[in-house]
Amino acid sequence: MNSLTQDDTIVSGHWEQYNRLYEDFKYMAEAISARVHRVKGYTEAAGEIAKIVNELKIITIVTDLSPMVRELNLAVSLDGTGASVHADNLRQLAAGADMGISSADLAIAETGTLGHYADDMEGRLVSMLPPVHLVLVRTDSLVNTLRIALERYKDNVSSLPAYLTFISGPSRTADIERVLTIGVHGPGKLEIIFIDSPGGAIRGGK
Repeated sequence: MNSLTQDDTIVSGHWEQYNRLYEDFKYMAEAISARVHRVKGYTEAAGEIAKIVNELKIITIVTDLSPMVRELNLAVSLDGTGASVHADNLRQLAAGADMGISSADLAIAETGTLGHYADDMEGRLVSMLPPVHLVLVRTDSLVNTLRIALERYKDNVSSLPAYLTFISGPSRTADIERVLTIGVHGPGKLEIIFIDSPGGAIRGGK
């Protein structure tokens, strides 16, 4: 996976902008039924995931192999929850899992949307098949608009990936008699955890 560098118009070290973008993202994402959390670093992220796993009575978890997910060492950090964590054999396990955990490259504040390279088939299964999808994303990956997000993808890769995913809330459809139904074509719950700083404290006094 290609890593994305930060856009100077958004970054430039001004964490008050990230705080504002986070609040905008949270408002928009929760308006479409996602739940949004913010933590200081990986240790606190692991604790937040454990709380969610216990709250939702999760038994089986499948994960992608992204660096953020690997850093959490979930098989160890979730040991006390009783949940089993699997990063292999996803084609066989994803459909029967209670939760999928993956990471996102970008978060778009204006729509509460996550962006992610999704070329890997097994990684896509993690985000599409379990009824609960939990996504990790760095707070400093926030951008204001979809236009900026697309420009960042375009500027940092030689060509766009074959499969680029944008996620806005849980799966929803109104195909049947125009009645909105959640979770028919994908996860019915979306949990998003922003990790402010891998080293520790949340910036900007938040």
